[in-house]
Amino acid sequence: MAGDILHHQQVSLFCSQIKLRSRFDDSTLRILELILSAKNVNLSLELRNNLKEVLRSQSLIAIREVADKSVEHKVLILDFFVRAFAIVDDVESCLALRYEGLNFRESRTMNHPELHVSYGEWMNFAEDAFNNSFYSVTAKACENALLCLNVNGNFISDKLAGNAKTVRKLQSLKDMAIRLCTSHCVQGQAAEYMRKKTLNLKQSLFSEEAESTASMCFRDGIKQQNIRNLLRLKYQ
Repeated sequence: MAGDILHHQQVSLFCSQIKLRSRFDDSTLRILELILSAKNVNLSLELRNNLKEVLRSQSLIAIREVADKSVEHKVLILDFFVRAFAIVDDVESCLALRYEGLNFRESRTMNHPELHVSYGEWMNFAEDAFNNSFYSVTAKACENALLCLNVNGNFISDKLAGNAKTVRKLQSLKDMAIRLCTSHCVQGQAAEYMRKKTLNLKQSLFSEEAESTASMCFRDGIKQQNIRNLLRLKYQ
Protein backbone atom coordinates (compact mmCIF):
# COMPACT_ATOMS: atom_id res chain seq x y z
CA MET A 1 0.00 0.00 0.00
CA ALA A 2 2.79 2.38 0.96
CA GLY A 3 4.52 1.55 -2.32
CA ASP A 4 1.38 2.37 -4.31
CA ILE A 5 1.04 5.72 -2.54
CA LEU A 6 4.66 6.58 -3.23
CA HIS A 7 4.24 5.59 -6.86
CA HIS A 8 1.14 7.76 -7.21
CA GLN A 9 2.99 10.67 -5.62
CA GLN A 10 5.85 10.27 -8.09
CA VAL A 11 3.46 10.30 -11.04
CA SER A 12 1.69 13.40 -9.70
CA LEU A 13 4.99 15.15 -9.06
CA PHE A 14 6.30 14.43 -12.55
CA CYS A 15 3.10 15.55 -14.29
CA SER A 16 2.88 18.72 -12.19
CA GLN A 17 6.48 19.67 -12.93
CA ILE A 18 5.87 19.20 -16.65
CA LYS A 19 2.57 21.09 -16.71
CA LEU A 20 3.84 23.90 -14.50
CA ARG A 21 7.13 24.12 -16.47
CA SER A 22 8.96 24.15 -13.13
CA ARG A 23 11.74 21.59 -13.62
CA PHE A 24 13.16 20.51 -16.97
CA ASP A 25 16.27 18.81 -15.66
CA ASP A 26 17.88 15.49 -14.70
CA SER A 27 15.98 15.28 -11.41
CA THR A 28 12.64 15.25 -13.25
CA LEU A 29 13.90 12.61 -15.66
CA ARG A 30 15.01 10.46 -12.72
CA ILE A 31 11.47 10.65 -11.33
CA LEU A 32 10.20 9.43 -14.70
CA GLU A 33 12.65 6.52 -14.62
CA LEU A 34 11.53 5.59 -11.10
CA ILE A 35 7.89 5.68 -12.15
CA LEU A 36 8.51 3.23 -14.98
CA SER A 37 10.55 0.85 -12.83
CA ALA A 38 7.37 -0.46 -11.21
CA LYS A 39 7.25 -4.25 -10.99
CA ASN A 40 3.62 -4.53 -12.11
CA VAL A 41 4.07 -5.12 -15.86
CA ASN A 42 0.48 -4.40 -16.84
CA LEU A 43 0.46 -1.20 -14.80
CA SER A 44 3.77 -0.15 -16.32
CA LEU A 45 2.51 -0.60 -19.88
CA GLU A 46 -0.68 1.34 -19.20
CA LEU A 47 1.22 4.03 -17.35
CA ARG A 48 3.84 4.27 -20.09
CA ASN A 49 1.12 4.93 -22.66
CA ASN A 50 -0.48 7.58 -20.45
CA LEU A 51 2.86 9.27 -19.92
CA LYS A 52 3.47 9.27 -23.68
CA GLU A 53 0.25 11.19 -24.19
CA VAL A 54 1.14 13.67 -21.46
CA LEU A 55 4.59 14.26 -22.93
CA ARG A 56 3.29 14.61 -26.48
CA SER A 57 0.73 17.26 -25.57
CA GLN A 58 2.90 19.10 -23.07
CA SER A 59 5.98 19.13 -25.32
CA LEU A 60 4.09 20.99 -28.05
CA ILE A 61 2.76 23.52 -25.55
CA ALA A 62 6.14 23.99 -23.85
CA ILE A 63 7.95 24.50 -27.15
CA ARG A 64 5.46 27.15 -28.25
CA GLU A 65 5.72 28.92 -24.89
CA VAL A 66 9.49 29.40 -25.13
CA ALA A 67 9.31 31.17 -28.50
CA ASP A 68 10.69 34.38 -26.96
CA LYS A 69 13.27 32.69 -24.75
CA SER A 70 17.00 32.43 -25.39
CA VAL A 71 18.42 29.95 -27.86
CA GLU A 72 20.09 28.09 -25.00
CA HIS A 73 16.79 27.70 -23.18
CA LYS A 74 15.09 26.38 -26.31
CA VAL A 75 17.84 23.80 -26.80
CA LEU A 76 17.49 22.77 -23.14
CA ILE A 77 13.73 22.23 -23.53
CA LEU A 78 14.21 20.20 -26.68
CA ASP A 79 16.90 18.04 -25.11
CA PHE A 80 14.73 17.39 -22.08
CA PHE A 81 11.80 16.11 -24.11
CA VAL A 82 14.04 14.06 -26.39
CA ARG A 83 15.39 12.26 -23.33
CA ALA A 84 11.93 11.94 -21.78
CA PHE A 85 10.49 10.36 -24.93
CA ALA A 86 13.43 7.95 -25.00
CA ILE A 87 12.68 6.88 -21.41
CA VAL A 88 9.01 6.15 -22.18
CA ASP A 89 10.06 4.39 -25.40
CA ASP A 90 8.21 6.76 -27.74
CA VAL A 91 10.62 6.32 -30.64
CA GLU A 92 8.59 8.33 -33.13
CA SER A 93 8.35 11.44 -30.95
CA CYS A 94 11.95 11.10 -29.81
CA LEU A 95 13.25 11.01 -33.38
CA ALA A 96 10.97 13.86 -34.43
CA LEU A 97 12.30 16.17 -31.71
CA ARG A 98 15.88 15.04 -32.26
CA TYR A 99 15.53 16.04 -35.90
CA GLU A 100 13.94 19.36 -34.98
CA GLY A 101 16.68 19.99 -32.43
CA LEU A 102 19.50 19.29 -34.86
CA ASN A 103 17.98 21.55 -37.50
CA PHE A 104 17.29 24.27 -34.95
CA ARG A 105 20.87 24.22 -33.69
CA GLU A 106 22.25 24.24 -37.23
CA SER A 107 20.10 27.25 -38.11
CA ARG A 108 21.58 29.20 -35.19
CA THR A 109 25.26 28.36 -35.62
CA MET A 110 26.14 31.66 -37.27
CA ASN A 111 25.51 33.55 -34.02
CA HIS A 112 26.06 30.55 -31.74
CA PRO A 113 28.97 28.50 -33.13
CA GLU A 114 28.92 26.29 -30.03
CA LEU A 115 25.63 24.82 -31.29
CA HIS A 116 27.18 23.51 -34.50
CA VAL A 117 26.00 19.97 -35.27
CA SER A 118 28.87 17.57 -35.96
CA TYR A 119 28.83 15.01 -38.75
CA GLY A 120 28.79 12.32 -36.03
CA GLU A 121 25.51 13.64 -34.63
CA TRP A 122 23.92 13.69 -38.08
CA MET A 123 25.30 10.24 -38.82
CA ASN A 124 23.97 8.75 -35.57
CA PHE A 125 20.57 10.26 -36.24
CA ALA A 126 20.59 8.98 -39.84
CA GLU A 127 21.28 5.44 -38.63
CA ASP A 128 18.52 5.60 -36.00
CA ALA A 129 16.05 7.02 -38.53
CA PHE A 130 16.95 4.29 -41.04
CA ASN A 131 16.55 1.54 -38.46
CA ASN A 132 13.03 2.85 -37.79
CA SER A 133 12.15 3.03 -41.51
CA PHE A 134 12.15 6.83 -41.85
CA TYR A 135 13.98 6.76 -45.16
CA SER A 136 13.41 10.25 -46.52
CA VAL A 137 14.69 11.76 -43.27
CA THR A 138 17.64 9.37 -43.32
CA ALA A 139 18.68 10.65 -46.75
CA LYS A 140 18.49 14.27 -45.60
CA ALA A 141 20.48 13.55 -42.44
CA CYS A 142 23.16 11.83 -44.53
CA GLU A 143 23.33 14.90 -46.78
CA ASN A 144 23.84 17.11 -43.73
CA ALA A 145 26.55 14.81 -42.38
CA LEU A 146 28.36 14.92 -45.73
CA LEU A 147 28.12 18.70 -45.75
CA CYS A 148 29.75 18.75 -42.33
CA LEU A 149 32.64 16.82 -43.85
CA ASN A 150 32.84 19.33 -46.71
CA VAL A 151 32.38 16.62 -49.29
CA ASN A 152 31.62 17.72 -52.83
CA GLY A 153 30.19 14.85 -54.85
CA ASN A 154 32.67 11.96 -54.89
CA PHE A 155 35.68 14.21 -54.36
CA ILE A 156 37.52 13.85 -51.07
CA SER A 157 40.30 16.31 -50.28
CA ASP A 158 43.63 15.27 -48.78
CA LYS A 159 42.49 16.73 -45.48
CA LEU A 160 39.55 14.33 -45.39
CA ALA A 161 41.38 11.28 -46.68
CA GLY A 162 41.15 9.68 -43.25
CA ASN A 163 37.36 10.05 -43.35
CA ALA A 164 36.99 8.17 -46.64
CA LYS A 165 35.41 5.17 -44.93
CA THR A 166 32.89 7.38 -43.14
CA VAL A 167 32.04 9.20 -46.36
CA ARG A 168 31.46 5.94 -48.22
CA LYS A 169 29.26 4.68 -45.40
CA LEU A 170 27.17 7.85 -45.44
CA GLN A 171 26.80 7.82 -49.21
CA SER A 172 25.84 4.14 -49.16
CA LEU A 173 23.26 4.72 -46.41
CA LYS A 174 21.85 7.70 -48.27
CA ASP A 175 21.55 5.76 -51.55
CA MET A 176 19.90 2.83 -49.80
CA ALA A 177 17.43 5.13 -48.03
CA ILE A 178 16.51 6.82 -51.32
CA ARG A 179 15.98 3.45 -53.04
CA LEU A 180 13.78 2.18 -50.22
CA CYS A 181 11.85 5.44 -50.09
CA THR A 182 11.20 5.30 -53.82
CA SER A 183 10.30 1.62 -53.85
CA HIS A 184 7.67 2.14 -51.18
CA CYS A 185 5.81 4.95 -52.91
CA VAL A 186 2.05 4.26 -53.07
CA GLN A 187 -1.01 5.86 -54.57
CA GLY A 188 -2.06 9.28 -53.36
CA GLN A 189 -5.37 7.98 -52.06
CA ALA A 190 -3.65 5.78 -49.50
CA ALA A 191 -1.30 8.62 -48.59
CA GLU A 192 -4.24 10.93 -47.91
CA TYR A 193 -5.86 8.33 -45.67
CA MET A 194 -2.70 7.77 -43.65
CA ARG A 195 -2.00 11.51 -43.39
CA LYS A 196 -4.69 11.69 -40.69
CA LYS A 197 -2.96 9.00 -38.64
CA THR A 198 0.53 10.49 -38.41
CA LEU A 199 2.34 12.55 -35.77
CA ASN A 200 0.79 15.97 -35.20
CA LEU A 201 3.41 18.70 -35.35
CA LYS A 202 1.24 21.44 -36.81
CA GLN A 203 3.21 24.28 -35.30
CA SER A 204 6.72 25.07 -36.46
CA LEU A 205 9.39 24.90 -33.83
CA PHE A 206 9.43 28.01 -31.58
CA SER A 207 7.11 29.85 -33.98
CA GLU A 208 3.41 30.30 -34.69
CA GLU A 209 4.05 30.69 -38.40
CA ALA A 210 3.99 28.06 -41.15
CA GLU A 211 5.24 24.55 -40.53
CA SER A 212 9.01 24.14 -40.52
CA THR A 213 10.68 22.22 -43.31
CA ALA A 214 12.17 19.88 -40.73
CA SER A 215 8.75 18.93 -39.30
CA MET A 216 7.26 18.44 -42.75
CA CYS A 217 10.16 16.26 -43.83
CA PHE A 218 9.96 14.09 -40.75
CA ARG A 219 6.20 13.71 -40.98
CA ASP A 220 6.60 12.58 -44.60
CA GLY A 221 8.85 9.82 -43.32
CA ILE A 222 6.34 8.84 -40.65
CA LYS A 223 3.55 8.86 -43.20
CA GLN A 224 5.46 6.56 -45.55
CA GLN A 225 6.19 4.15 -42.72
CA ASN A 226 2.53 4.00 -41.67
CA ILE A 227 1.45 3.42 -45.27
CA ARG A 228 3.83 0.49 -45.56
CA ASN A 229 2.47 -0.99 -42.33
CA LEU A 230 -1.11 -0.59 -43.61
CA LEU A 231 -0.34 -2.33 -46.90
CA ARG A 232 1.47 -5.18 -45.18
CA LEU A 233 -1.57 -5.80 -42.97
CA LYS A 234 -3.89 -5.58 -45.96
CA TYR A 235 -2.10 -8.25 -47.98
CA GLN A 236 -1.19 -10.64 -45.17
